[in-house]
Amino acid sequence: MSTMDEKSQGSQESKHSKMLAKRYLEVAYDEKAKPVGKYPDTLARWISETYYKRTGRLLDMGSGRGEHLKSFSKLGYDAAGLDIAESAATMCPEFDVRIADVAFEELPFENESFDFIFSKSVIEHTYQPAIVFDKMLAAMKPGGKAVIMTPSWLHTYNVFYMEYTHVRPFTKQSLYDAMKMAGYENVTVEYFYQLPFLWKFKWLTPLVKLFALLPLPYRPAHNAPWPEGLNKLIKFSKSVMLIGVGTKKDTA
Repeated sequence: MSTMDEKSQGSQESKHSKMLAKRYLEVAYDEKAKPVGKYPDTLARWISETYYKRTGRLLDMGSGRGEHLKSFSKLGYDAAGLDIAESAATMCPEFDVRIADVAFEELPFENESFDFIFSKSVIEHTYQPAIVFDKMLAAMKPGGKAVIMTPSWLHTYNVFYMEYTHVRPFTKQSLYDAMKMAGYENVTVEYFYQLPFLWKFKWLTPLVKLFALLPLPYRPAHNAPWPEGLNKLIKFSKSVMLIGVGTKKDTA
């Protein structure tokens, strides 16, 4: 295949990916079907206090409808967004949200212009995660820190592909290797439960692990009769995330 043909194919794939991403936001993150609750604020505060430890310029890779942009902004961060779906910019016009498919296009921000990168539930949607890792690292200033979250394949293999646009699962080891291969330093990868009470009371984690062994169904993977609070406890005791943290080498 010639270089011209490869560019044409890449352009068509990017165009299709953007169209699919727009539909994904409209379907999976419809405000009526999935209203924004308090969780983004709680998560942003915990990440800020646990990993970033100071404010600065932050890029939300895969900013979607902007809930995390708003949450980090409330904490004093100069937050900007990047998304593949053109509708992401119109969903939060008060922020600097730029549109690009970084697997095929250049990063629409200057290199080394962010102190922090935040990316939640993005890399599992791309066939080219290595390129995304590279672009995130390039966007950070020396000494900058990235927090990357994605489902843990070990815990979600039975429901991972229920989400139509999921294409690339990660394990704890593979996420660590991917970040190290991309050039991140001081890399750590941990299992992460989306249950805020566990962030404060970690000693309860063994009890949650035991609870997760019970064969209890949960929505939306199954029909389940539980009230929303119990459904979330069941779901997030089983559907564990990975949280990868890495820094960019400080040249000073």
